[in-house]
Amino acid sequence: MTTANWFFAVIALVFGINIGSFLNVVIWRLPRGKSLIDPQFSYCPRCERRLTAVDLVPLFSFLLLGRRCRTCKGEISWRYFSVELLTGLLFFGLALRFPNSAPDAVSLMLFTALLVPMTFIDLDFYQIPHSLNLLAFAVAIGRDVWGIVQHEPAHALLWGWLPRSIPGALAGIFIFGGVRLIGWIWKRREAMGLGDVLLARAMGAMLVQMVPPGLALLRLFPTWVLFSCLSGLVVGGIPLILAQARQGKQAEQTEEEAQEPGAAEDEETLKDQLLAIVYCITFGDLVDYVRTAFGKQKELAIADDQFDVEPTAIPFGPYLAIGFLATVFVGEALTAWYLAVALPKPG
Repeated sequence: MTTANWFFAVIALVFGINIGSFLNVVIWRLPRGKSLIDPQFSYCPRCERRLTAVDLVPLFSFLLLGRRCRTCKGEISWRYFSVELLTGLLFFGLALRFPNSAPDAVSLMLFTALLVPMTFIDLDFYQIPHSLNLLAFAVAIGRDVWGIVQHEPAHALLWGWLPRSIPGALAGIFIFGGVRLIGWIWKRREAMGLGDVLLARAMGAMLVQMVPPGLALLRLFPTWVLFSCLSGLVVGGIPLILAQARQGKQAEQTEEEAQEPGAAEDEETLKDQLLAIVYCITFGDLVDYVRTAFGKQKELAIADDQFDVEPTAIPFGPYLAIGFLATVFVGEALTAWYLAVALPKPG
């Protein structure tokens, strides 16, 4: 690791902290239907006072002001500080992880800058804004297009015509779309939001581009799925168990009632579930977005999920993000170690 690499990492850290400050705005405004650019200034959500430069120095203002608004003295959530610090540290880590590939580092920083608000919005509202999902997919496709134009070996076209990000995206849809479908068949309820499936699409498109040339295209996918499921089990399973304990017999009764819909309703709902997966596989949301942009239709056919959240529900988007980032940092090393141990050595 050279001095230049460390300098770039420190710059990425500072830049990431400042980006995190803007991401706090996204996390607050976007799920509430507020514009990200109007008003252009930041304000206290309680007293709505316009914040000045003294209030907006990332990390330091939060600490110097004692976590309180200077006007109304309202307490400021630790989330603001955490988002800024987390984004900065992730940018710093990505700069060190890809010291010799600026396109990989920059594209993954952009991708991470979208994962952070998606994670915190999903934690609060149990939904992933479709606009952020589309941007994440665009970043993944954009990175692949850049690699193709630059003739990078890891971005060589499959069969001479197919960008590898496309089968990666489809694999992500099939894996987690399958989980959604199986969960519905088993429980007769939505086991995973469509936003999670579309997020897996973007992650799959990005992960296949990190596989060294000559190796299996989906090499990192088992590690990604494993990390995502383990983080969901460990981090999300604890509050789920506590919620189930509080709910007690009432939860069992509710579950039994939910599992007894009419046959016609079952058939129609299953059809809807299948059509939703097909919609993702055929990139229908992208087609709708283009048609909407050119005035061919009024709004997207797919909207941000709105549903009644059950006490035992957990958002899976954050655990997909944890699994993805863990795979980015240690996935290749872990996969190589496992294959070296598991596969018999010649001779």
